[in-house]
Amino acid sequence: MLCVIYHLDNPVGKMSSSPLSKKRRVSGPDPKPGSNCSPAQSVLSEVPSVPTNGMAKNGSEADIDEGLYSRQLYVLGHEAMKRLQTSSVLVSGLRGLGVEIAKNIILGGVKAVTLHDQGTAQWADLSSQFYLREEDIGKNRAEVSQPRLAELNSYVPVTAYTGPLVEDFLSGFQVVVLTNTPLEDQLRVGEFCHNRGIKLVVADTRGLFGQLFCDFGEEMILTDSNGEQPLSAMVSMVTKDNPGVVTCLDEARHGFESGDFVSFSEVQGMVELNGNQPMEIKVL
Repeated sequence: MLCVIYHLDNPVGKMSSSPLSKKRRVSGPDPKPGSNCSPAQSVLSEVPSVPTNGMAKNGSEADIDEGLYSRQLYVLGHEAMKRLQTSSVLVSGLRGLGVEIAKNIILGGVKAVTLHDQGTAQWADLSSQFYLREEDIGKNRAEVSQPRLAELNSYVPVTAYTGPLVEDFLSGFQVVVLTNTPLEDQLRVGEFCHNRGIKLVVADTRGLFGQLFCDFGEEMILTDSNGEQPLSAMVSMVTKDNPGVVTCLDEARHGFESGDFVSFSEVQGMVELNGNQPMEIKVL
């Protein structure tokens, strides 16, 4: 009797770095001789008629701009991309870490991004906040960074907010990202977001050290605990005991660990195992 056993630990691919900016390429006739409008200006004049994040208003798969987000679609799939493009994200804290997160989110093509910071740019910020310049010292970090980050992706509206993180303001987002935030504010915002079903990410860096906390709600299901490739093995025998003992072929180690969940397929003889829900195993 031969069958194949699969380890249900789905791998997660890494997304490659995005281009410096994303702008929709619009085809059209060349400008007439004597026109004051260059080809580039003609393209930009038509962009506002397109939905702001590269997806049509009806949100169908066919209307996602596959040329613009081709690499993300390959990794995430259409369903995840649609969810991404319907999410408004708040990024609080526009120092080095916060601006890097905001840059990646904007290039990713979310619905909208709001930058929040109540502090002003300091000389030390210039070492890591790549959108701050010497002439920005003393100015609000969010307000200074907003126009420069907005240039990255013409599909994604980017706004700045310098007020307090009150509940009425937070309720307008699907995702909240906190960086360089005091613990007291992390706990307050975290409790509010958890109770309202708002996804929360708390991140911080201290030199060579960093911290990351994610709260994606009660319904969050983790299907990949370690990012490793799924395992499969050929099975030579399955006993009828309860619980049954599965013996793999001796050609190589199967690589499974106690606590893993597996699914069976192509079983001959004990066909009842085929297509069942994943079951937890214990390695003997």
